Amino acid sequence: MASRKMPPPRPFAMGEVRKRLRGSKIIYEERDGLATEMLAMAAAKITDVVEWDDAGKVTIKSVEDIPSGSLAAIKKVKVTPTRNGDQIEVEMIDKVRLMGMLAKSAGLLDTEKEADKPSVVGIEMVMPDDTK
Repeated sequence: MASRKMPPPRPFAMGEVRKRLRGSKIIYEERDGLATEMLAMAAAKITDVVEWDDAGKVTIKSVEDIPSGSLAAIKKVKVTPTRNGDQIEVEMIDKVRLMGMLAKSAGLLDTEKEADKPSVVGIEMVMPDDTK
């Protein structure tokens, strides 16, 4: 049976691999800034973005009054005109997912190492054969 040679990777594929490696290096070098930004987004609250008055009317704060971490945590703002005024919908990012990513990257979700656990050793005794 003749062995089949694998064709060499196309130049496009190698370029993608180089891009990914380069991107990983950039992310690794900027990991402190990335972690700081993610922590700021995780600390964002809806009250950083909107405010209520005594009548229950909700308004969005001015962009200058919203902390940058809270601005980054806004996923969507939707304004729908109605007869009674504009209906405002503000959607924030998924904080549970973001905090899970932070906990995982900090090593908080790693399982215990097996080396620290006691091990069980089985001993099997074999007696000499008496038939000789």
